[in-house]
Amino acid sequence: MSDQTFLILLATVVGVVVGGGTYVFERMLEYAGLIFWTVLPSLGGNRTLWLLITPCIGALFLAPFIRFFPKDATTDGVPATMEAVALRNGFMRWPSSFLRMIMSSLTLGSGGSAGSEGPIIQIGSALASGVGQFFRVSGNRLRVIVACGASAGLASIFNAPIAGVLFALEVVLGEFNVQSFSPIVISSVVATAFSRAHISHGQAIHTMTYHPGSMWEIVFYALMGVVAGTVAVIFVRILAWTEGFFEKRIHLHRALKPAVGALGVGAIGLFYPQVFGYSYTPIYEAVTGQFSLVMLAVLVGMKILATAFTLGSGGSGGILCPSLFIGAMLGGACGQVFQAAFPHMVTDAGAYAIVGMGAMLGAVVQAPMTAIIMVFELTNEYTVILPMMASCILATLVQKTILNGSIYTLSLSRKGIDIDAGREIGILSSLRVRDIMDEHFTAVPPGASYESVLRKCLTGTSNYLYVVDDDNRLEGVISFSDLKEFVFEEGLKDLVLARDLANQNLVCVTPDESLASSLNKFSFIDMEQLPVVDRLDGKIEMKGVITRNQLLRAYRQEMLKRVVSQDQRQPRQPLY
Repeated sequence: MSDQTFLILLATVVGVVVGGGTYVFERMLEYAGLIFWTVLPSLGGNRTLWLLITPCIGALFLAPFIRFFPKDATTDGVPATMEAVALRNGFMRWPSSFLRMIMSSLTLGSGGSAGSEGPIIQIGSALASGVGQFFRVSGNRLRVIVACGASAGLASIFNAPIAGVLFALEVVLGEFNVQSFSPIVISSVVATAFSRAHISHGQAIHTMTYHPGSMWEIVFYALMGVVAGTVAVIFVRILAWTEGFFEKRIHLHRALKPAVGALGVGAIGLFYPQVFGYSYTPIYEAVTGQFSLVMLAVLVGMKILATAFTLGSGGSGGILCPSLFIGAMLGGACGQVFQAAFPHMVTDAGAYAIVGMGAMLGAVVQAPMTAIIMVFELTNEYTVILPMMASCILATLVQKTILNGSIYTLSLSRKGIDIDAGREIGILSSLRVRDIMDEHFTAVPPGASYESVLRKCLTGTSNYLYVVDDDNRLEGVISFSDLKEFVFEEGLKDLVLARDLANQNLVCVTPDESLASSLNKFSFIDMEQLPVVDRLDGKIEMKGVITRNQLLRAYRQEMLKRVVSQDQRQPRQPLY
């Protein structure tokens, strides 16, 4: 059996498994919503009070999971999947998928302002990784299988198979090739078919048929794209700031922090209940023009805040549904403004709400093709594809120009993980200079004569001498090429001292610096080693040296360690 055939068969299995996982997750969300919004209020009490505290009650149920399973409970959503694919060849702890189902059901079922797609992508990826491990798949093939799980999860939860494929390629893998494409398509198709057979899927957002107005209307859609990109920047920054605020300023055990954020969601929901949960109903109301301009504008801000409270405090959920909500409200508001200003050119403000969904989603996740196709599959509205393409691309460019990354990559970069640099740089970033530096180096005092410096260079094992004073302060570095200039200068040799020979334009590294940063510095200088220093009170204290060969050797050893570690998890030979 060929490798590609095996991958496609495995992708089929993944599609069935993830489709089943989606069915279970949907039922859990349904029952959680029933308990929190029907059973609990039926016990009596003030309805207003229930609106305020219901999200908080759901968040409190998260506390035991965060307290007793901190590792699995705090690795959430799409970034966790991207990290696994880029840095661990797709290895994920598949039992964590069940914990994620429970936590996300509690968060979303109690009214948390987030989406169901982030959890199901992580759940699908973890289940797919488990399938791959069971069949002893490793290396790049496991990465592809995990991407199949992500594609299947998104496709089945949104009933959007094409968007699922594009998301896996654009966001999770970050690359497109034929070997990956075929199994990802198969898993998406199988999971969607399974989901349609067992879950009542209709058109997610019902719309009217829109008729394009003037050809100049494309200009308004382009302007809206710029606005959407700007709002996406605000959304991402507020979410990042909220995460930092809860991490550094809220002095509670992290298991209790989601309850504090949920209290904020409840306070907003008292006045704007549309922000609760992940329902498409408010989006439908925006598309069909049931909200006023003021209401649309207010809901943009309130949804941003509610989502920041939910996810920034540690709640479990995704970002796609909130992005669609914010985009629909923003697009509807822009449409009403343009229609009021140019009534003969703008035919229907509702079309702007649909286009706004794609523009906001594309900007936030930096995946314009996924956004365009997803909105089309959700609405089945083809007539707005052309303006959506223009608006979505412009929104994505605006956000990328300002932030230079998606909400996922920026979240990972705050943890010191550079996904865009690839798996190799990720490995180098995980290692520090102190791990490989050599504390033995050849030093000479600043007042050493030319003859003694030359003798040390000829008898030593290194082509570099470091000029270090009695306090171990580095004053410069001397290379063999620096000495050659004075070999035939008999009259000068007796006058030249080590400090005169030293190159004082130093490029140094510190013990805490990553090997990725060190490699970058090597690329700008023509030296085989760099001094390792500590900077204290303006002084440069010499600690050791690091060479190019040491750096590359450390990279190869770490790569080998990871491969061996993965092989130990999968000790048996492949079945095919």
